[in-house]
Amino acid sequence: MGSDTVAWAGFERADPDLALQTRQRLESHRHAVMATLRADGSPRLSGMEAPVRSGHLWLGMMPGSAKADDLAHDPRFALHSAPDSEMLPDGDSRIDGAVRPADAAEREEFIAGHRFPIEDPSSMVLYVALISRVVLVRVSGESLLIESWTPSTGRNTQRRQ
Repeated sequence: MGSDTVAWAGFERADPDLALQTRQRLESHRHAVMATLRADGSPRLSGMEAPVRSGHLWLGMMPGSAKADDLAHDPRFALHSAPDSEMLPDGDSRIDGAVRPADAAEREEFIAGHRFPIEDPSSMVLYVALISRVVLVRVSGESLLIESWTPSTGRNTQRRQ
């Protein structure tokens, strides 16, 4: 593998099972929680939609929004799925990475597949997520099952009692 980051399609090819479970966690709620870094280095948390389509994890936002300004300053992010219960039967997931602006063809692809019409595409900042780490944490019996994946090391599974 060897690369520091990959698009969603690269993650999906490398570990289809973990990619499916992670996607299901992201899609279990309309919004996920994204962490970005403010210009002063302090963290910011923002709710947002994070669809996975066409081999990409898409991060779209309003121009001039705090999270768009943060990502323009520092492209690193962490995205956390919304837990659906205290026991986390399906786990919760986190994706770490950096963003790159979507190119013109990707913007068209995103807009064409969006769940509602986007009348003014210029009113949106659209990024493609480049993944550096994925973590899925689940309760399994009396232990915590932690599965992590990076492009350079692949999957690592830990069980904590």
